Amino acid sequence: MLHPLTQNPWLIDTDRESGPVSLSHLHQLDRTRYAIQTIARMVGNSASEPDATGSPPLDPWAITALMGGVESLCEHLGTLTEAMLDQALQPDDEREAPNPTHNAPPAIQ
Repeated sequence: MLHPLTQNPWLIDTDRESGPVSLSHLHQLDRTRYAIQTIARMVGNSASEPDATGSPPLDPWAITALMGGVESLCEHLGTLTEAMLDQALQPDDEREAPNPTHNAPPAIQ
């Protein structure tokens, strides 16, 4: 299940392999992954579209904006990862239920 781009060559045996994390963070990670995948397909299709369909490619400003979106989503992934690691590495006696970051219904947090 390891991917060459996600392997950690500096991994040591004392690094914990598992710990409890908020499921809302996992759902946000999954949605973020789909957003990045969609943007990658849009940019990729634009690059190959003239040959495939004869349609013009996206304008450079549109590609720049989409790639800025990817960068922003990657920053969001980093924030979520940091929060998950902080939560997972807390001692059991300090752990408490995560607080929502907004007023949305619990079903979608």
